[in-house]
Amino acid sequence: MENITPQTAQAAQLSDNSAAERECCIAWLALAGARGVGPVLVRRLIEAFGSPQTIVGAAASRLAEVEGIGMHRAGELLRSINMEAARTLYEQTTADRISIIYPTHPDWPPGLKHLPDPPVVLFLRGRILPQDVRAIGVVGARRCTLYGREQAGAISRELAAAQVTIVSGGARGIDTAAHEGALRVGGRTLVIQGCGLYHCYPAENVELYDQIVSRDLGAIISELTPDQPPAAENFPPRNRIIAGLSLGVLVVEANLRSGSLITARLAADDYGREVFALPGRVDSPASAGTHHLIKTGSATLVETARDILDVLDGPQPVEDASPVVAPAVSAALPANKTASQRTPAPHAAAEGSPQSHEPAPPQRTLTPTQQTLVAVIKDGSHDVDSVCEASGLPAGVVIAELTLLEISGVLTRTASRGYTLRQ
Repeated sequence: MENITPQTAQAAQLSDNSAAERECCIAWLALAGARGVGPVLVRRLIEAFGSPQTIVGAAASRLAEVEGIGMHRAGELLRSINMEAARTLYEQTTADRISIIYPTHPDWPPGLKHLPDPPVVLFLRGRILPQDVRAIGVVGARRCTLYGREQAGAISRELAAAQVTIVSGGARGIDTAAHEGALRVGGRTLVIQGCGLYHCYPAENVELYDQIVSRDLGAIISELTPDQPPAAENFPPRNRIIAGLSLGVLVVEANLRSGSLITARLAADDYGREVFALPGRVDSPASAGTHHLIKTGSATLVETARDILDVLDGPQPVEDASPVVAPAVSAALPANKTASQRTPAPHAAAEGSPQSHEPAPPQRTLTPTQQTLVAVIKDGSHDVDSVCEASGLPAGVVIAELTLLEISGVLTRTASRGYTLRQ
């Protein structure tokens, strides 16, 4: 008879746990790749079944019992779940040292747990640590002024020195300055990409991203499968991840049609986060958006990092020059204003394309995909999940295109977070 020691029993238990985690991850990947699966539907399914493994193995009749599904949709959902493709994706991704986390994973960021539209999975190079919950998003123009770049770097550097993680999108201009500012003091920073992790966008940031990972100072993150290249429709959805991971968002430079204002609006109105804005020259179009946020009371005026730290930690005595010590992590910032008290930010334009530096003008000539979505909404499907079901398009594409249609004035948001045609 084999002699089972405590050591061999522990090793067997660890192996079983690892296998269970692997199968759970593969089930999440299969669910994320299923046709017409949006964030609301995923939440309902998990509430009903408890785990993705149970969902992908359920009978259509059981799935049909979940609110908003029915037999027809249940059949389509099961037919679109491809466990073999998910297993292949898992094996390829992990072999390339890319980690995968999901809502039931212990490393899933707390800030994403209660969002109305969270990602289903996240791919990352590097690590998200518990202290990264104390984070500020920094967003702004790609074609920024020297003043904007210097201020983004300086404020991010001071925040990082005070144990605040800097979250941004890795784009040229303000984003890059923010990431670099954090690294200069050995602080942590998270890059949320609008492409898969096999791609570096922009290409000139490859050394910056490698530093973040090799120095264990953060992570490069994407909800897209690693092979997905940069594309215009991928950038608006990543804004919600920046806002969701952050306790507040600082807008450094933004004109009145800047995509950064999308992030600010999501942070304030949808996620209950604080919004900060840096003033610029009064005659500079590059700061017109930030000035609007400040004038309308939608954002707190920021001159130095201390203005943000005072909201996170409470005011400090002016003469106190000691380092700021991070307090116990809290789930949200104390808001200066409730969402209902804030004046909404102007409708903002998403990034026109990965190569563009200026936001695209309002789009009135609809693409075939946008025409499909408008037709669906005309028929009465208003929320993201029902639009996914009716159109057959992936949730990421639907979210991106609905955002673009909203900022171009074709659609408007409803009180229930749905969409309707603008009258």
